[in-house]
Amino acid sequence: MKTRVAVLQFPGINSEQETLRALWDAQIDAELFRWNEDPTRLASYDGYVIPGGFSYEDRGRSGLIASMEPIMDEIRRQADSGKPVLGICNGAQILVESGLIPGGPGHPLLMSLARNKRIKDGKVIGVGFYNENVHIRCDAPSAFTWDYKGGEIEQVPIAHGEGRFTTSIPGLLEKLQENNQIVFRYTPTNPNGAMDNAAAICNPRGNVMAIMPHPERGPSAPMPKIFSSMKRYMEDQSALESARATAPALDFTDNPPPLTAHTHRPDTLEFFIELIITDNEAQTIQNALNHHGFQVQVRKWGYYEVETKHGEDQQIVADELIASGELCNLHKEHVTVASDLNSFPRKDDARYFLVCDKEDAAGLAKSAQIGRPTRRGWFWEVTGTVDEAALLATHIFANHHAQDIWA
Repeated sequence: MKTRVAVLQFPGINSEQETLRALWDAQIDAELFRWNEDPTRLASYDGYVIPGGFSYEDRGRSGLIASMEPIMDEIRRQADSGKPVLGICNGAQILVESGLIPGGPGHPLLMSLARNKRIKDGKVIGVGFYNENVHIRCDAPSAFTWDYKGGEIEQVPIAHGEGRFTTSIPGLLEKLQENNQIVFRYTPTNPNGAMDNAAAICNPRGNVMAIMPHPERGPSAPMPKIFSSMKRYMEDQSALESARATAPALDFTDNPPPLTAHTHRPDTLEFFIELIITDNEAQTIQNALNHHGFQVQVRKWGYYEVETKHGEDQQIVADELIASGELCNLHKEHVTVASDLNSFPRKDDARYFLVCDKEDAAGLAKSAQIGRPTRRGWFWEVTGTVDEAALLATHIFANHHAQDIWA
């Protein structure tokens, strides 16, 4: 049986050629399918792979903008019909942001691939992008592990900055464990702090998998069984369906906490930092919202909240921090400072959102550099007549499983 696979190519994807080669090595007829082609053509393919890279330069969050493209609506339909969908690294981030992983009726946002956090003896020893060879263990059946024995271990490269599977939903991890949806686990060490050492997670049916390591990389694929298993599944789905027959659907819903107002905390300085030139990230977020029917304009500021001592002259502290260059570069950025005596100026016809990582590694790092407790975040301004609830339902400004957001 001839099997055809579409390798999705979004702007910024950079592993498409390695992915094509791995599929060809598995005797799969694979070809590139660009994000701006007619999505209805995808129905003629037997399976789909979203490769790694930096789609849309990771603007907003890794995988966010690609997950909102119309092509992903068709991928959701094909996945629901039982066709296999494999997301590798950035592709995994796209699947999580699109709600295809871990899977649930209506594809709710149930988890995040948060920023890396390397832990040893209970202490954080590293954050940020991590590029290394790791070992992962196959722990569950799926469309991509049919040729593996349970417990089989592979060495494979990873290269990502946001690869930590996490969720804020009580009981979801236990359900994923019960459903055998954690397909691969890191062993013996966890390189990014992912919950339960998760390196790859599938949907309950097992035909969609998000894997953070790169099984396609190398002169030939270092994990060829991923792709040979995918071929077997496309040729005969029945065996997998019986193997995963006991995995019930996930009945969790996307239920972010209510939005609360951001207020200035006493004895702190807030620095709002905006590029002098066009902010391409803000422009990309604006374009994505416009394409989804929100007629808005978007601005973005980088944000630092720095604690000061009670009674300390905040103006002197602010001037010293700005002059140090630790928070901003005055050659390319404007800085607005809010203190106990003055606040950030807001427009009456705009909405504002402050977003910070729940586990603020960037803030902790900056705290160590400047010697003052610091919180790092992003401040967004949205101008235009719009339903705020509908706007927040896009999750475009924050993934609440890894980030906090205030109005």
